[in-house]
Amino acid sequence: MEGAAPATAEEMRKVLRGRRRGSVQTSPGPHTTEEMLAAFRSKLDARGERGIVNLFKNLVLEPRNPFEPSRPRAPRREVVAVGALVAVLIVAVVWFNLQPLR
Repeated sequence: MEGAAPATAEEMRKVLRGRRRGSVQTSPGPHTTEEMLAAFRSKLDARGERGIVNLFKNLVLEPRNPFEPSRPRAPRREVVAVGALVAVLIVAVVWFNLQPLR
């Protein structure tokens, strides 16, 4: 690359900002609500790891196996243990409340 001029700081910032995942290029100035909503939705769609559902899945399920991405994730041991205790508690409450009074 002989004769190429070095990049300025502003050019580098523009390149690095453009490389951000899910970045949306908007022109300066006023925008309509629909334009901003479309930009916001496209930004959210580009970020698959965000959201309440994904946060809940990451808390309840084991981490993904990068070597088997199509395999479903198993629940964590703690979730199974707490679920079993809650189930036993519910069964005990129902059992003793449905018994006839003596």
